[in-house]
Amino acid sequence: MLSRHLAKQISQVRALTKLQYFVVTFSASFPLLIFIFQTRKFSTDPNYVIDKMVSSTFTHVAKCQPDSFSAEEKNTKVLEPRTIEHSYRKFVIPLSTDTDKQKEYLSASGSVRLGKILEDLDHMAVHVAYVHNSDNRTLDEPMTLPRTIVTASVKRIDLNKVDIHPSRDIIIDGQVTYAGTSSMQVCLRLFQNDENENLNHLLKAEFIMVSRDPLDGTKSVRVHGLTARTPDEAETINRTKEHFRKMGNSANRQPTNEEFNLIHNMYNELIGRSMVHDVAVLSKSEMWMHKTNLSVTEICFPEYQNMYGKIFGGFLMRKALELAHTNAKLYCKGRVAIRSMDQIEFKKPVEIGHVLHFDSFVTYTDGRYIQVKVGASISDQHQLPELAKLNNPTLGEEARVNTNVFNFTMESVENPSVLKVVPKHYVHTTSYLEGRRLLNNTLKRIVN
Repeated sequence: MLSRHLAKQISQVRALTKLQYFVVTFSASFPLLIFIFQTRKFSTDPNYVIDKMVSSTFTHVAKCQPDSFSAEEKNTKVLEPRTIEHSYRKFVIPLSTDTDKQKEYLSASGSVRLGKILEDLDHMAVHVAYVHNSDNRTLDEPMTLPRTIVTASVKRIDLNKVDIHPSRDIIIDGQVTYAGTSSMQVCLRLFQNDENENLNHLLKAEFIMVSRDPLDGTKSVRVHGLTARTPDEAETINRTKEHFRKMGNSANRQPTNEEFNLIHNMYNELIGRSMVHDVAVLSKSEMWMHKTNLSVTEICFPEYQNMYGKIFGGFLMRKALELAHTNAKLYCKGRVAIRSMDQIEFKKPVEIGHVLHFDSFVTYTDGRYIQVKVGASISDQHQLPELAKLNNPTLGEEARVNTNVFNFTMESVENPSVLKVVPKHYVHTTSYLEGRRLLNNTLKRIVN
């Protein structure tokens, strides 16, 4: 039941003329928000177009003066806590009016390229994080402390089963929902009107951002804290704080006794099918995990760089998603839909000139749902001796360093029961169990 205060707000909204109103609830990760805007005016206003958001972030960072504060000031300057509302921003991808944007976002199937959406989400997360640490809620003002804000990981991106139309405006909004000492969580959402002008919720995402010293990326720079105004906001902040605490606990990644028994019983069944001792045999409905590998390699060009001169994280997510989507289509022998992305990690920066490798595997399947893992690694022809020291030379592999990990949950649209994937080696068993956890959590969260 709506509170009296909220009911009063809605009645006031309904009294407005020539305005389109929406009341959108969005789990506990966001407070209840009311969007009030003229859709047509909003989509054509250059101050709210997504390109304006990207350019304003670049301009803000370009004005940063790393030497404007002494080391003592960086450690002692008082940073007043912000509210969640302080960093709230919304922008639009103007697909209804910008034909160039339509072509840029159009997929081969005639829908919207989700890889492009990932790039926009990454841009938006950085923008919101800078707004949180700016004065007067605007990026026109200088930074409260000189800092570089980058994406550390993406905790989760969930997609609703709603088709994204390629010629209707997409609305993206977000805000900081947690701030620690030097890290923040930014929650983002996507909306689009349907043919009846009803606002559909397309996507929700949670990005983990970190603040670093522009002169030394290994050093952290403090960020403004976050204060709650309502019990719901306090619950959101506390829940995210608990998640940050668990992130560093390696015990959460260890196999449980139930998982050990699962693997044991699986191999007993595989070996039990053979007349030869200790030889595993697959059924016609199964496939070895290593047989699902699909890879792509390319050189990192300057056009992919972000405002810091590194390869843009959104570009890495887009390439990983498109590879995972292709692999899933081949595995399912038909069309697939992306349902969730989990535990996207940015372990090391990728430089211009690096040779970038993406390797994908199907790690777990359940009925029509499949889990795909993509690992990114780099090799640098000018630093092969140094990189080789980090690899075991007896493996005979090219010297590489792992930089990113991506996990995607897909749904087979045309095939209700896909092949069951089976790990043959121990290294694949760990991926199998990880994929099982991720897929089961996704099914509980967005399907069941």
